Amino acid sequence: MADLLILPGRGAGPLYANTEDPADVVTWLQPPPDPAPEGGIPYRHLASLGDAGTPSSFLYTVELDIAETDLLAVFDWYEKEHLPLLVACPGCLGGSRFQRLDGQSPNLLAAYRFERPEVNRTPDWEAARNTEWTLRVRPLFRASRRTMRRLLR
Repeated sequence: MADLLILPGRGAGPLYANTEDPADVVTWLQPPPDPAPEGGIPYRHLASLGDAGTPSSFLYTVELDIAETDLLAVFDWYEKEHLPLLVACPGCLGGSRFQRLDGQSPNLLAAYRFERPEVNRTPDWEAARNTEWTLRVRPLFRASRRTMRRLLR
């Protein structure tokens, strides 16, 4: 059973538009209804800090593709350092980590709820993204994609 379902396009639930491509709209269903709508990307919840479940004005997502053999190292880093440091940044309301359930790539998703879109461009955020541990883990990322989304409704 999925804890999060991301539906491409408009559906019943919170809608978020990509700030760089407003035609890229997703419905964020956390938790998904039962029965879940078809066509969504299912995720399992791994961890959260702060207010991670309430829709916020901005949703910043980071998708990562990590080899199965490297998942435990990445999970350890995320839970012990990365997520706590990022959620502590001013303007970040909360963050969650998810693992994709359908076997497709990218296989991990982090979602951060922001008060304003520039939170991820502050000195605090940059410092949290560039710790020694982060620099050791970053080569394990086979691919990454970052997207800032604005709440439509």
